[in-house]
Amino acid sequence: MSSEYIPEHSMSEQQISKVWTVIGLFLLYYVLNTWIVTQGGQEIFGAKLIVSGRAPAAMWGIPVACIALFLNSIVGIHYAWRTGPRWSNRVPLVGFEKINADSREGKFYQASMLTLLSLVPVIALIHFWRLLVLSNVVTTQDPPQPVSSIWSWSALTTINDPARICTDLAHDGSAIRCLNNATILPGLEPTLFAILTAATAVFVIMHWRAVFR
Repeated sequence: MSSEYIPEHSMSEQQISKVWTVIGLFLLYYVLNTWIVTQGGQEIFGAKLIVSGRAPAAMWGIPVACIALFLNSIVGIHYAWRTGPRWSNRVPLVGFEKINADSREGKFYQASMLTLLSLVPVIALIHFWRLLVLSNVVTTQDPPQPVSSIWSWSALTTINDPARICTDLAHDGSAIRCLNNATILPGLEPTLFAILTAATAVFVIMHWRAVFR
């Protein structure tokens, strides 16, 4: 029996598992849908939270996925430190009130849930960042001018629609057309997204360390 003191009004392990499951399933559904859109496909079941266009979907997929993964990691850490003694006991139960987590099947199931609800979103985030960094950016001037990268602070001339991130660039003579685009604040938004991603990464690592301690 664990010697850790659990306050009378704290959530039970079953309740924490349900919270982790709800956040994790939303996160998985969101990142998979966003990934499909970034590959040029259509959302599953008409998910309306996904921005259309590969580049905009990747850009807005980063903060949404980070926030959900951050919350899921916090819940996972809390659960892991309340349970034990093996790693398979420290992963919240998804879909069951009780399983034999020490059995071969139980360990496989727990590893699968941890992979789907924690590792897969991390891989998706890396994919979104790769697309964001490689995307074309143009100013909203007339005519539009190319921006060297999303990190270019010099293109941040205003906070009111200074530039657009483009899924595709079309050239009409000397004119540039930015297709399937979304507003981006060059330098500022990528920096904020990077800070959020770094903070999320810290808590993901803490979660996995708590599970496999």
